[in-house]
Amino acid sequence: MSTDNKMITLPSLEQPDAWDAPILFDEFETPEISADLLPGILGGFAAALAHATETPEALSVMTILGVISAAITKKFVVSPKEGWEESVNIYTIIALPPANNKSQVLNSCIKPLVEWEKEQVLLMESTIKRLQSERKTQEKIIEVLRVKAGKSKSQLERDDFTHEITQKEINLIDVPVLPILFTNDATPESLTNLMHEQNGRLAIFSDEGGILETLAGLYSNGAANIDILLKGINGGDVRVKRKDRSYMLNPFLTIVLTVQNSIIQNMGEKRAYLGNGCLERFLYVLPKSKLGYRTHNTAPLSETITQDYHAKIKSLLDACACSGKDEQPRILTLSDGAMHLWKAFQADIEKQLRTDGRLSVCQGWAGKISGFALRIGALLHVAATGTSHPDIPDTIMRNAVEIATLLTTHALAAFNLIGIDQSIEDAKSVSQWIRSRGISSFTQSEIVLAMRNKKMSKPERLQKALMILHERNIVSAPVKLPTKKPTTLYYVNPQLKEKTDESFSTSEKVKKEKM
Repeated sequence: MSTDNKMITLPSLEQPDAWDAPILFDEFETPEISADLLPGILGGFAAALAHATETPEALSVMTILGVISAAITKKFVVSPKEGWEESVNIYTIIALPPANNKSQVLNSCIKPLVEWEKEQVLLMESTIKRLQSERKTQEKIIEVLRVKAGKSKSQLERDDFTHEITQKEINLIDVPVLPILFTNDATPESLTNLMHEQNGRLAIFSDEGGILETLAGLYSNGAANIDILLKGINGGDVRVKRKDRSYMLNPFLTIVLTVQNSIIQNMGEKRAYLGNGCLERFLYVLPKSKLGYRTHNTAPLSETITQDYHAKIKSLLDACACSGKDEQPRILTLSDGAMHLWKAFQADIEKQLRTDGRLSVCQGWAGKISGFALRIGALLHVAATGTSHPDIPDTIMRNAVEIATLLTTHALAAFNLIGIDQSIEDAKSVSQWIRSRGISSFTQSEIVLAMRNKKMSKPERLQKALMILHERNIVSAPVKLPTKKPTTLYYVNPQLKEKTDESFSTSEKVKKEKM
């Protein structure tokens, strides 16, 4: 009896049949948010600023929306139906790598806020000083009366003094506080106190992520009370009780942070931000960096455009920033056309919230985006028409819905970052290097050299990254070559090139469709 002893020849690592399909990382091509979506001079300024600084328009657009929010918050609410009122303030985090001129863009956008504050000092300083002096005199008179009441031996006389003191305290002059529109550094306690002084409205503008560290409990071992952050998105009740005073506050907070991507990534590690909906309150923007493609030869911002932008923001501040304590906000409503557009957007988002939907990975955030679209519509509307038009037209809501739609892709990219550890980020960097070169293999020496500027030349970090890529069928296990000088080789899954070409083809198709 004969048997056929046939050798099974396995394909080499250079052949696709030797590999399982590569498991790629979730990567999102974030779209631009065009300056054309802002009305009038605001859109013109955003486009000019982005061109002058060679930065993505999304950076200028979202920062300007934050500036409008700081100017009109608490003056308006937007109501799509009875019983539903959205305030018009927003929280946004715009993330770009270092050297992307984030600070320059932020400072250019908030400059009219700074100038307006200085103008208020000149207008109010002498009046405040006079009233402070008069109040000190009143307080001194009360102090003298209190001493006399304490020395009086007659109960009738003491009662007269007490009555007089009470009346004078009731009639004490209220000294106005100089308006402060924003801060860039605060603890939860100091932020609460400052908002109380400013009649419950304030903004945070910062080009650093340190304030998120502070609010998350940097100085209290991570055990921070961030009620002011949670309630500040919609004016919820905050009760403050101190030894010296207590008060109730309905805060309306605006937040605009222009930071590095790692700040978003690290937010998922902060105990103070987890499990309370805090992460879901932010609009995330991760624009595509222009580093490496800048000309450094653009004209500076036009003085005329800058002055027109400043005038526009200051006009909103003059109309809205000095609301009285008891003044009720004006209610904005949607025109029929605007309502139709918004309802269609709301219905589409609802479908994407299903377990198999695109937004199922960030349901908490996506469940709020319909309300945020209303806020964006209100900001665009007041900026375009002023403070006297209650109905938001369809032309404005169309732009608001488009911004909100674009922000959903940015949010997916952000939540993909949140909580990811360093090893995953390192593995992504190595994968990007492989795909950008279209190589079929690389040596240990080549990858160490390529990753030296990413601090991955350290063996432990690089080995962890390569192990993750091996587990994802992107690269092989290390292969020791029998060469004179010991060489370690890694093969690349041949199917990776097909995935890269397919991704590039889809991206180009999308771009052409938009043109």
